[in-house]
Formats: sequence, C-alpha cells, structure tokens
Amino acid sequence: MIHRFLLPLLAMSLPAHAATLHQCAADGKVRYVVDDQPRRPGCTSVALPPGAQVETVYPLAPGETPENTILLHGNVADGRFAVSEHELPSSKSGPERPGPMPLHANLLARMRARTFGVEERVQATLTDGRLQVTCRPGQRAAGVILTGPWFMTRANALLAATWTAQGGSFTWQVADEARRARDDAFDLGTAAPNAKAAHFVLPARLDRAGWRQFVLLCPASQAGIDVDSLALEPAAASAPAPRSTWVWRPGDWIDGGPALLDWAAAQGIRELFVTVPLKDGAAVRAPDLLAAFVRQAGARGIGIHSVDGDPHMVLADAIPAVAKRVQAYAAYNAAQPPEARLRGVQFDVEPYLLPDNVLPAARRDAAYIDMARAVKAAAGETLRVEFVVPFWWGKNQALLDALAPHADALAVMDYRTDREQIVDFAIPFLDWAGAHGRRVRIALEAGPIDSEVQRRYVRAADGPGDLLTVDVAGRQVLALLRQPLAAKDARLYRLQSTRDIDGSATTFHKDKAALLRLLPGLEAEFGAWDGFGGIAVHELR
Repeated sequence: MIHRFLLPLLAMSLPAHAATLHQCAADGKVRYVVDDQPRRPGCTSVALPPGAQVETVYPLAPGETPENTILLHGNVADGRFAVSEHELPSSKSGPERPGPMPLHANLLARMRARTFGVEERVQATLTDGRLQVTCRPGQRAAGVILTGPWFMTRANALLAATWTAQGGSFTWQVADEARRARDDAFDLGTAAPNAKAAHFVLPARLDRAGWRQFVLLCPASQAGIDVDSLALEPAAASAPAPRSTWVWRPGDWIDGGPALLDWAAAQGIRELFVTVPLKDGAAVRAPDLLAAFVRQAGARGIGIHSVDGDPHMVLADAIPAVAKRVQAYAAYNAAQPPEARLRGVQFDVEPYLLPDNVLPAARRDAAYIDMARAVKAAAGETLRVEFVVPFWWGKNQALLDALAPHADALAVMDYRTDREQIVDFAIPFLDWAGAHGRRVRIALEAGPIDSEVQRRYVRAADGPGDLLTVDVAGRQVLALLRQPLAAKDARLYRLQSTRDIDGSATTFHKDKAALLRLLPGLEAEFGAWDGFGGIAVHELR
C-alpha cells in the first residue's frame, strides 16, 4: 500500500541552460521539455527568465496555486531532485474549522459561557475549566448557554458532569441547530445538591453533526452551582473488534499456512487479507488448497478475505476484468460449505497514483465509483465488499457518500504514529459508518518507508530565488533551479531549509512495541462507534 498522494514527474529534457518551457501532448501523454527553442510544434511554450538554469520541473495538480510557502518531499536521483510529494500550506486566515468534540477531555476548558433570561437573574464565570453559576429567584427560564469549537461525533458516549450545588436542582439540556433555532432543547437530567456527579444519556433524536450548545437551567429558587468538569465519556463497546493484517505473498499461506496461523493467533489477529491466485483471472486456481486453509484458519477463530489492488483497476477498460475476478471469488464461495468460504473481498485501488494523462484528476472520483459499482454488482448479495481508502478522503464527503451503496466496509489507511492524528483522521470515517450502517477498519503502518528530504521554499519578495513558478496553459509548474536566479516580475521562491524525514511520523516500523502498546487504547476509544470494524496493521509480520 502506498500511503501518500504522489504526482509523477513527467518525461522531460533538461539542458543546463534553457530559455523556454514547453508543455507537449501526444498520444494522450503530457510531457514537459526545457530547451533554448522559442517554440515547438504542437506544444504550449512559455519563455523563462534569462539565465534560468533548470534542474527539474514538477507540475502541480490542476487548480493548485502556491501562496507564500512550498514544501517538497523527495530525494536526489540522477543528479536532480526527484519530487515525490508536495504541500502548499495556506497563509489565508479564516474562521476556525470545527473539529470533533473530544472524548475524556474537560470540555469546559475550551467552552464559552453566555447567560440568558429576561429577568437577568443569572451570573456566571468560566475560568480555567471551571464554571460557577449563581441564580436569583425568578419565574422565567434562565441559565447558561455553553458553546465550543466542535461538532459532536456519532460515538456512543455519555455526558459526564461533576459539580457542587446549593439551594436547588439545575437541569442539563442539549440542542442541535434545529432545536436552537426555535429556542428549544432536549432535557438530559438534573444536577441536584445531594449529588456530586452523573452520566447523562444523549437523546437518539439529537443531530450530532448539528450540535450547537449545552444548556444549564436555573431552578426557580435562589441557587448556585460549581461545575468542575463536563466531558463526553465513551460507552463500553458491545464486543471487541478484530485485529487484522495483510498477507501479500500467496506462498505464505499456500506453503506456510500452519506457521502463518500460529503467528496470527499469537498476535491476536482474527482476520487475514490474502492474495488468492486466479486462473486466467476468472477462477480460483487451487480451490481445494484455499478451502483447506480457510477451514484451518476458522478452527483458530481467524477469518480469511481475498485482497486485490492496482490503481489501473479504475480505468473503464479494466473494470470488466475486475468484475470477473470478483465473480471468481463468488463462484468459489458458492461451491464451498460455510466453513470453507471467504468472508469477503477487499480491493486496495488507489486512483490518485495514476498520472493525469492516464486518468485526469477531475475524473478520479467518478471512475472509482464506477469500479466500486461493478465490484458490488459482481459480488452479489452474499459476498461482502471492502475498499481500502486513504485518510484524506475523510474530507471528501461527496465521494464517501457515493461509495456507501457499493461498500460493506472500508479500511482507512490512517498511516500516522501520533495518537491524536490517528484519532482525528479516523473520526470522519467512523461517523460515515454510523450514518450508512457500514463498518470501518482503521489501518496503521508498520512496514519500512524510505527516508526522504523535505525542502521548504518561501516566497522571495526581493533578491534571487531557487525555485520558479511558471503558468503553462493555466497550470502551475515548478521549475527547480540549478543556481539562484534574480529576475524582475518572476514569481520566485528561495530555499529556506532542508531536513531529513525518516518516516517515523508515518510508520511504526522502527518501534513496533510502541504500536502494540498503543492498540488497546485506540481499540477502546474507537469501540465507542457502532461501525468500528477493528484495527488493521500493514506489514506487522
């Protein structure tokens, strides 16, 4: 599995001294050429500033425009810096984007408090995560509204509060946008003087994504309350979700099945994704061997899924062959008793790895859905279908919603080692699973990843630069320079810093013990979502 968004370096010719950048298209392929010819037939040509010596060029995705900072990842190959990944941090400021309401944390630490009531009988202070409220007697509704910079997730959680109250019972409420708009709220329960803490059940009718506020209502009598904490605490999962991993080499299960199952059982692995060889892409090559292995695995409490994957599977002319593969697995299952059947089929297809000349970026989502639709149709009603997707698709809600009718489950390549990042990237998918009645696995990486160099370029307001941006037919192309260049009216960036990246932010390869220590806590937290299908670890073995 490849966990990063890659843009391939397109074919080019780069002399040491150049004056023109040409974008040329032939046979559906785009290439960039830098030379001293002012024009090339059939190409879009852009003159470069005098003295520009280009080391390599790197086209950005259509519509991408760098601002003040450009981050390039890669390594020097054949004397040139080969770019494998890029980031364009935005300097634009805007409203804070709501994040998921955290579990376990004291929400009061980041909340804002506002009193309400026409009788103006409430005083409240919220300092250092502690809310203090005093209410005078009155007949009209009054209290405190608590808001925060979040949306509420679909986790099965209770609202936990601790307090000290005097003089009367306060009432906790919660409101989504629809209720807030009509000055209404759901009642959760009371905070009475004779109690110190409680867990309140969130109503099923509450629109979690539309959460707007908690409300603390005053009693009609003189009363006061100090709220020490307010937190979402996850409900216990009904059953532990299975851990899983991939077995890419068929020989590992064909020739070493017993040893593989011994290892899996020792690691607590209860599901394996294995490569199943097919004959002519239309039938399982050795059904008796597969059936025997599935039986052996089942006797150890381990389920077996097939796994396939190639970015080209999304192409229209490849989809019929993909459907034939799925039909082969379905035919195998139909011919076997229940104990010898595959639990499902998984497809690890990453269309963003294809260059634009093979599949334009604007067509990727639609092509992926076309493939998913064909896979699900070929699987029928009895063979479960699972797709492996990258974590950044969590920001593409339209794509995920379009995928829902064709996927029984997703495995999310949540390839990070920081716990907070892992959780943040997982939540959109776990919520998606709850909204659509699907299952989601969260996958972590434990395999080796080549080290890379990160180059940070910043806009050169004046003086020379080491990188030049060029607009070629409406597409931004980065030209990395062999020597600094000063040129009037050119958009130049200077190299600010270079640092080595060893992959430790992405993979647990160098510290698998840390991964194993992290898993139980993640499983407990993700278990609060009904759609959590377990954690999958890539290259655990």
